[in-house]
Amino acid sequence: MYEDPVVTVARITFEVRQSPASSPVVVALAVKNANDYPISAEQVQLSLQLDGVSVGQISRQSSVAVAKDTISTVTLPMPVSSQSQDRVDRVGVHSFAVKGRAVFRTPIGRRNVRFAQEGSLVLTERQPRSAM
Repeated sequence: MYEDPVVTVARITFEVRQSPASSPVVVALAVKNANDYPISAEQVQLSLQLDGVSVGQISRQSSVAVAKDTISTVTLPMPVSSQSQDRVDRVGVHSFAVKGRAVFRTPIGRRNVRFAQEGSLVLTERQPRSAM
């Protein structure tokens, strides 16, 4: 018997770089595959809002294996528009909303799984990382 995977937000982090380019947001998704066989995520699309304002969106097409009967983490870097950069740089507690869709390849064909999650996160002052 097949069961659609469950997609939730595992964490949202904000990277700081010393370059003039905007700092990316990294959204990590937890994908729970309760089936007794592996599946693969072929496409993921999502959008992120902070405090009700759109920060960015991403659409990625690549095959990511999701092991059987476990929770796998899929990490997605998301560039932040220059208009949203000041929101990402504000220290404090913020509300977030993530909405998205993932396409999985399964033994019964391709499956579209929608996901949405809201919550709070705390942004602290970050130190820039050196460019490598």
